[in-house]
Amino acid sequence: MASTSALSRYLPPGEGGYLPYFLLFLSTLAIAHSVVCYVSDPETSLRQYSVPARPPPSGLCARLYGMKNVYTSLIRAYAAYNISNPQLYALAMASFLGVVFLNGTELVVYRTARPKECAVALIAPTTALLWMSSQRHYYIGV
Repeated sequence: MASTSALSRYLPPGEGGYLPYFLLFLSTLAIAHSVVCYVSDPETSLRQYSVPARPPPSGLCARLYGMKNVYTSLIRAYAAYNISNPQLYALAMASFLGVVFLNGTELVVYRTARPKECAVALIAPTTALLWMSSQRHYYIGV
């Protein structure tokens, strides 16, 4: 029981819902992928871009992708801990919209990714966008 309360000190306030925890979870995944982008071979960290039409993976591209993940992770973590802040809420939604746009265009327009490899990169942010849109009034009153 003591370990549960110790852990709960570091979790965002639930405020009657699970959205802050989901944002923190996705933030943690983004940081983990950033680490992969910086310490792994670019072929590994950019695995979702593996169709023949893709440009060759480079260390620079992997690090840029990793840094993008750091920014989105920070935005989502701040939103998780400040879920009732309208500006952070909107910024978190924008970060998810950017990820959907990035992966959607790579999949459909540029054809540098395969659906199977982009599934998580499209499903998670789309789920977050839908959830945040449907709960906007509950968390920020707008």
